[in-house]
Amino acid sequence: MRRVPTQRQSRKVFLIGALCVAAVLASPLCLAAEGEDTLLDDWHALYIGGAKTGYQHEEIRREVTGGTTRFRTRARQELTISRANFQIRIAMDTEVVEDVDGRLIAFKHETTQGPLSHTVEGVVEGDELVITVSRGSNRTVRRVPAPRGLCPRAAWMLMREKGLERGTRYAVQVFLAELPERDVTMEVTVGEKEPVQLYEVTRTLHRMDVTTNILPGVPLTTWVDGEVTVWLSRVAFSPLIVVEMRKVPKEVALSPAEPAEMFFASLERTDKPIPNPRQLEYLELVLVRAEGVSAELHVPSDGYQQARETKAGLAVTIRRAHGDPAKSYTLPYAEAEHADLLQPNQWLEIQDPLVAQMAREAVGEEVDALAAARRIESFVEKVITKKDMSMGTASAAETAEHKTGDCSEHAVLVAALARAAGIPSRVIGGLSCLGEVPGRQGGVFGYHMWAEVYVGEWLPLDAALGGHDATHLVLARTDLNGPGDLLDIVSGICQFLSKVKIKVVEARAQAAAVSHAVGPTEG
Repeated sequence: MRRVPTQRQSRKVFLIGALCVAAVLASPLCLAAEGEDTLLDDWHALYIGGAKTGYQHEEIRREVTGGTTRFRTRARQELTISRANFQIRIAMDTEVVEDVDGRLIAFKHETTQGPLSHTVEGVVEGDELVITVSRGSNRTVRRVPAPRGLCPRAAWMLMREKGLERGTRYAVQVFLAELPERDVTMEVTVGEKEPVQLYEVTRTLHRMDVTTNILPGVPLTTWVDGEVTVWLSRVAFSPLIVVEMRKVPKEVALSPAEPAEMFFASLERTDKPIPNPRQLEYLELVLVRAEGVSAELHVPSDGYQQARETKAGLAVTIRRAHGDPAKSYTLPYAEAEHADLLQPNQWLEIQDPLVAQMAREAVGEEVDALAAARRIESFVEKVITKKDMSMGTASAAETAEHKTGDCSEHAVLVAALARAAGIPSRVIGGLSCLGEVPGRQGGVFGYHMWAEVYVGEWLPLDAALGGHDATHLVLARTDLNGPGDLLDIVSGICQFLSKVKIKVVEARAQAAAVSHAVGPTEG
């Protein structure tokens, strides 16, 4: 049975997406003389699956100094999540400063999860945005093109100008401090006015349906009054994972919260059990869209996984990865093609002294890339001695220090040690079979993360589960080089949450199954 489920990563980014988009929609307009005045001081209670799990407080101020006007948006979100027997409090503090045209001047976004904290901040210098990422004693700086999206107050002004007439449709590009390097586009459709129950009060509000390019296929529905103030926002990632923000008095927002447990709600059931999944060499599945789901399923093909459309559905075959010694090379990797995947970043701090030391211990005198990769996988499996979900979203340096974590911590530490040893690496998000769960018919897949290294071919490594097996279904990859790159993983996962039925066609443990690729059944 898998001990390290990974829904932690996707939960955090799901919530960031829901909260930050709702915050963009909640900024009223006001005028002021020299000095400061408050345009907004708003409180929302955060609900997940009907349980109050936290709150959001947003404040927008207009500042006039020496004839220059700026707008400063501050937001704080707090929530508590439960992962198996562990509870983690997550707090996110965001500040965005914009000019009168709604363009970014500076921002800061700080996230605290359990014992961990990291900060992403930036300032616009000419045509560039200088981004600084701080995690503990590790600090990275990078320059990217200045963002083009509107900041919170300006985005609200545009929405007010567009009006609330039924059928109005438009798109707006916005800046989100949580994703400072992404071009984020929201498409808005104004719907009917309809009664909305808010505690003991029913209000007649305008419905607005919003989609974003950062989480395609995950719509946000929000209900606003005539001033375009948000009273209710709802994001349904699946029928069992629904996130809501409800406008409430401050005392209600700050009232005690109940931890949200979403692990079991995110499990994907198979039509039949898969015995001994860790021993599996070959697996053939057919993925069928659930009733009412029209969106196409996107599953990548690679050296160990092939996917193609058939009459029965999306057929996928997976083989256990053994690696080909004939393709391996002598360390360090010296080609240009994957050189960017040798660099340090805010998640993979390969210059951190402890990470560098672990890489040397793991690899030793080994110079063959494939053999070194296997040594790293085995080393990380052993060095993370406390295998639980008590950490937040830990980087490689944080994982090396605490030696604690679930599958995501194993994945980032493997990827970091590989880069430190001269092996290009990245991280994968997908599904892996948990086997049979008591009280549930068939088997179940859970959302999972593992690493992938280039050793003359791309080789998956899973230190959390003791190695890659044929139940590892790849949905998305990321190099983690940008602050918002975890969203690539989440976007891949979102297409599957309660939207797919998994049918097991064939599962084999015979070693012969890895000798050649077997095409999926046409069905």
